[in-house]
Amino acid sequence: MKAVRRIFLSLVALAVALFILFFLTNVGSRMRGPLQELLNGVGSGVRALESWAYHLVRGPGREAQLRWFDPYRTHLDWLRKPDVLLLGAYDDELPASLEGIRRLEEALGTRFPLIHFYTAWGDRADQQFPRAVVEAIWDYGSVPVITWEPWLTAFQPDLHPELPPLAVRDRRGMAQVAAGVYDFYLRQWAREAARFGRPLFVRLAHEMNDPYRYPWGPQNNTPESFVAAWQHVVQLFREQGATNVLWVWSPHPAYGNFSAYYPGDAFVDWVGGGALNYGTVAYWSRWWSFQEIFGQHYPEYAAFGKPIMITEFNSLAVGGNRAEWFARALNHLPKRFPQVRALLFFHSGYDPTVTYKPLDWSIPGDSLTVQAIRQAIRPWDPAQKIILIGSGAGASDGQDGKRP
Repeated sequence: MKAVRRIFLSLVALAVALFILFFLTNVGSRMRGPLQELLNGVGSGVRALESWAYHLVRGPGREAQLRWFDPYRTHLDWLRKPDVLLLGAYDDELPASLEGIRRLEEALGTRFPLIHFYTAWGDRADQQFPRAVVEAIWDYGSVPVITWEPWLTAFQPDLHPELPPLAVRDRRGMAQVAAGVYDFYLRQWAREAARFGRPLFVRLAHEMNDPYRYPWGPQNNTPESFVAAWQHVVQLFREQGATNVLWVWSPHPAYGNFSAYYPGDAFVDWVGGGALNYGTVAYWSRWWSFQEIFGQHYPEYAAFGKPIMITEFNSLAVGGNRAEWFARALNHLPKRFPQVRALLFFHSGYDPTVTYKPLDWSIPGDSLTVQAIRQAIRPWDPAQKIILIGSGAGASDGQDGKRP
C-alpha cells in the first residue's frame, strides 16, 4: 500500500507540474505584474512538490553522491576558484524535465554539479527569469548554468513602442543595451535572480566575436559597445542585489580577437569556450580533434587568469572515431589544461540549429563512447569516485568550512 501511495502522489505532483508549466509557457507574452509573480510562485511550489515526490519514490541517492559538492555551492568564493574540475551538461529535455540529465549521468557513472540550459531575452513567459527551473536544479543538488541570449527582436513593438523598429533593432543593439534601453527587462531579471539568492552562472551573449551566427556579433556591434553593454548588465544586477550571479564570458575559440571583447576582471568571474566537433556533416567542417578546436586556444583563454569553463563539449560520430576523440580529449585533461575548472557536455538527440538535417549528439546509446568517457574521467571526477565507493561515505559535508 505504501508503494501504491507513493506512486499515486508522484503522478499527482507530476500532473500538476505539467499543467502549470504548460500554462506558464502558453498564457501569452502580455502577462505582467502581480499575476506573473503569482504564477511564478505557484510554479516554484509545484517544483518543490515534484522534488518531494521524487525523493519519496527514489530516495536521496543523488544528493548523497553530490555531498562533496555542497561546500562549493554554498560558498560563492569556492565557485569562483574551485580546486576541482566540475562536470555538467545541457540536455535537450531541459527546461521541461531533468530526466535526460539523469539518463546521461547513469550512462557515464557520475553526477553533474552543474546543469546547463539556454534562454533568450524577450516578452514571452518562458523568456522571463526561469525561477522554477533554477529552483528545481538547486533542489536536484546542482548549480544552474544559464546561457542568456540577447535576441532583441523578441520584444514586441506594440508592448514597447519606445524601442527601435524591428528591421533595424539589431544594428548597434549592444550600444542600446549599454544606454539602458532594455533596463525594463534587465531589472526584473536581476530582481528575480537576487530573490533566488543561491549561486548561479550566467553565460551572457556568448560567442560575441563570431561575425556570422548571432546578431550581437561584430556584424552589428563594435567590441567597445559589447564591452559597455556587458558592464552595464553586470552593474545593474549588482545594484539590484544579484551578487549571487557568476558571470561567464565566452568568446568563440575560432575567431580570435579575445582581448577586444573582454569586459575586465571586475566584470568577469569565468571565461569559457565551446568544443564541438561537427565531423564531416557539412561542407564547412571536417574531423577536428579537441586539441585543434580548443587546446590550441587554451593559452589565450588562460591569459585572463580566470577559471575556464568548456561550455559545450561533444563530438558527432560522422567522419572519425568518436570514442577515440573523447578519450584523447579527456585523458589527463586537468593536468594538461590546469585552468579548466568546468566542462559541460552538450547533449541533444535533435539539434536543428546549424544544419538543415537535425544532428544527433546523444551519448548513452553509443557504448564505446560511454566506455571511453567513463574510463577517462575516473581518475579525476570527484562525483564518480564517490559513486564507486558507495552512497557518499567518506565525502566531506563541508561543515568545517574547509575544502574537501
